[in-house]
Amino acid sequence: MTNYLDFVSATRLLATHGFNRLDIECVLDLTGPHMKNGHALWPAEQIERLAARAYWLGDHEIDSDTSVAA
Repeated sequence: MTNYLDFVSATRLLATHGFNRLDIECVLDLTGPHMKNGHALWPAEQIERLAARAYWLGDHEIDSDTSVAA
């Protein structure tokens, strides 16, 4: 089952890994929100996959904490 992140959780995840406001906006635009029960949610797996391509992360992986997933 796919885990989804709300805007605050997705932003926090990316900011923790050094993404600035524009980087975050880009990742969220490219992964595109899905509407569930009237709320915009982003697939955690797609955010992690796209964000992992950031050069400054090197070999470190981004992994969302499912306890904050929506």
